[in-house]
Amino acid sequence: MTELFYVFGIGLTVLALVVAFGGMRMENFPSPAIMRAGLALMGVFVLGACAFAIVLSREEQEVRAAEISEFREEEAAEMEAEAGAEAEGGTEPSEPAEPVDAEPEEAEGIELASPDEGDLLFVLPDSETENPTLEAEAGEVTIDYVNPSPVPHNVAIEDGSETVAQGETVTGGAAGPATADLEPGEYAYYCSIPSHREAGMEGTLTVK
Repeated sequence: MTELFYVFGIGLTVLALVVAFGGMRMENFPSPAIMRAGLALMGVFVLGACAFAIVLSREEQEVRAAEISEFREEEAAEMEAEAGAEAEGGTEPSEPAEPVDAEPEEAEGIELASPDEGDLLFVLPDSETENPTLEAEAGEVTIDYVNPSPVPHNVAIEDGSETVAQGETVTGGAAGPATADLEPGEYAYYCSIPSHREAGMEGTLTVK
C-alpha cells in the first residue's frame, strides 16, 4: 500500500513538471486535447493518492490500537505478577500478644479493616462502606488496621507527599497499626503495596 501511494504521488509530481516545462517551452501549450488528457490523468493521480492516504491512515490507526492493547495487557500482567510475589513473600500472621500491664494509651485508636475476599479497598469493621473518611482529634493518632484476607496489605498515613507513619504488611487476620502525631488538617491513608493504592485502596483522615 505504501509503495502505491508513493507511485501516485511521484506520478502527480512528474505530470506537474511536464506541464510546467511545456508551458515555458511551447507558445500554444497545451492544446485542448492535451489539456483534457492532462486534467483526466491528474484527476486519476489525485484520487489515487487520496484513496491510498485514507487506507494508510486506517492501517496506522489499527496498528496503534493493537500496540495500546498489547501495552495494557503487559501492564496488567505485571501488576498481577507483583501482587502474586507480594502474596508469596508476605509476612506470616503474627500471634496474639499476651496481656501485659501497661500504661494507659494516649493515642486515639481508629479501627480499620479490609474485606475477607482480599478486595483492594478499606472498610470499617462490620460495615460495607468503602474507603471511609476517618476522623480523629489532634495529637497521637493510631489507625488500628486488621487484614483478615490472604492478600497482603498495610496502612500508611501521608501528610502531603510525605509518609509520616506506616504499619507492617499483614495477612490472615493479623494487625498492622500505624501511629503518628498529627495536627489539625486533612491527611491521606493508603496501602503502600505496589499498585494497591493506584487500584483505589486509599481514603481521607480528617484531624480536628
